[in-house]
Amino acid sequence: MQINHIKLFQMLPKHELEYVDKVVNILHKNKNDTIFLEGENSDYLHMLLEGTAKVYRVDNKGNELLLHNFKAQSLIAELANFEDMRFPASCKMITEGYIAKIKFTDFQILLQRYPALSMQVINSLTKKMKFLDTVIQQNLLLSSQAKIANFIYENEDVFVAQKQHQIASMLFITPETLSRNLKKFKEYGILENNKNKFTVIDREKLKEFF
Repeated sequence: MQINHIKLFQMLPKHELEYVDKVVNILHKNKNDTIFLEGENSDYLHMLLEGTAKVYRVDNKGNELLLHNFKAQSLIAELANFEDMRFPASCKMITEGYIAKIKFTDFQILLQRYPALSMQVINSLTKKMKFLDTVIQQNLLLSSQAKIANFIYENEDVFVAQKQHQIASMLFITPETLSRNLKKFKEYGILENNKNKFTVIDREKLKEFF
């Protein structure tokens, strides 16, 4: 993974990429590796370059409550950087991949030199707002079965990698409701269950439910 592979910086001239190369750390991450923890200082801006990651919180019983999953390439929790606040949740890898870290003070220097970078940050924040709006709309309008079908269709890699109780928490349904509907999807020939692990065998049929 090279600096010029980072979409956020592809608009910069070559001489600036030399500066970026000095201040950005590209780190290989394994599945379940921690990126940051809730309560840590947001001194670094994080970018997911390859793989899938999740942001989550832990309840008083020690259960992970999934808040959002991220696909490459995307900024993670950049609002905490701009608000100079501690990370309000934790983040770790769902799959193997790469993370880029840059001190936020160094990133601010780039923003001052190239204001067009701000538009990419705004686009990133807008996508997160749209995601939140989608979650709200789904919970108001869609049945549990429709929400599950839509989630699997849009996030198949996360569905395969995550545990059922984590997916249920993200969809704001009970694990029992999720399990019951997954069994129905299996009966419909949409999912296959091998050693208590579901895989998708008919993605297009999922669309019929949402």
